[in-house]
This record gives sequence, C-alpha cells and structure tokens, in this order.
Amino acid sequence: MDNNKLKRILTFLISEQPIALFTITLIRLSNLISILEYFILLLFFSVIPSFSFFTFIKYPWDFKKERHVSFIINTVSFFLGLIVILLIKATRTAIFIALAYNITGIVLSAINLKGYKASGHASSIAGPSTTLTLIFGPKGGLLYLFLLPAAYLKITLKDHTLMQFITGVFIAVISTLFAYYIVGGIG
Repeated sequence: MDNNKLKRILTFLISEQPIALFTITLIRLSNLISILEYFILLLFFSVIPSFSFFTFIKYPWDFKKERHVSFIINTVSFFLGLIVILLIKATRTAIFIALAYNITGIVLSAINLKGYKASGHASSIAGPSTTLTLIFGPKGGLLYLFLLPAAYLKITLKDHTLMQFITGVFIAVISTLFAYYIVGGIG
C-alpha cells in the first residue's frame, strides 16, 4: 500500500462518521439525551452518512465521487434527522446537535457549490469539538486536537489548502455557535 492510500485511510478514521459516533455517545453517557434521541442522532448523523463509502464498490479509490455522494447523503440525512428530532419533541440538547449539523452542512454546501472547496473534514471535527466545548467546557475542547492530523493529511494529500481547511473550521464553529444561540443552550 502506498503512502497516499495509507493517509487516505487515516482520513476516514478521523472523518465525520466516527467523530459523530464519539460525540453523540459521549453526550449520551452524560445523560444529556435520551436513548431514543441517541439512536436517532446516531442513525441520521453517523450511520446513514457512512453509506457514501459504498461509492468505492463501483469507483475504487475515487474520492471525488465519494465527496459528491457524501454531500448529497449528508444533506438529506441531516435534514431528515432534524425533522425526526423535532417531531419527537426532543430535548434542547438533541435539537442543538441536529441543528448544528444542518446549519454547518447547508453553509458548507453553499460555499462548495460556488466553487470554493471548504473542508468538510475540518467542519466534521470543528463542529462536534465546539459542541463538546459548549457542553463540557475546556475538556470538551480536547477533540479540537484531531484538527492537527486532519489538516496534515488533507493538505499533504492535496485535497485542500491550509486556507480551505481553516475555512471549514470557521464555518463549523460559527454555525455551531449560531445553532446554540437559536436553541437557547442545552437542556
């Protein structure tokens, strides 16, 4: 296996789906969301978004196709997840999580559709990191440390420039703070 394929595999280990799984599980273990909310959030923000990896069956190692498929699947899944969370009259914490993912996804998609390749990887780490920081304080911010290897991998793979990576971080942090403001905190 060449060095770039190894780097690519490592990017999947610190991508949206595992980060969402970790974040949502940590919040559930702190009893801030119910079991039902936990499974709904996992389904729509981690499991269904993983379906984009099936692109590799038809197009092995074609990451541009997987990126496009991923944006479509995520947009639909995130929206449906927010609808379900609202329909079950979930806690503010669950609504905040679903809304943060949606706002981040919409802003990221809009910017990418305009031709600027803001980093979804950066957003998928920075958004949950901001969520955990808002909920747990500074120790929740430890997840931000994953931005360092992610930036190294995405930049050395030439998927993004440093500015595109920083833009992805900025989008997620601002979108998550905005969602927190809209929901009125957690609870």
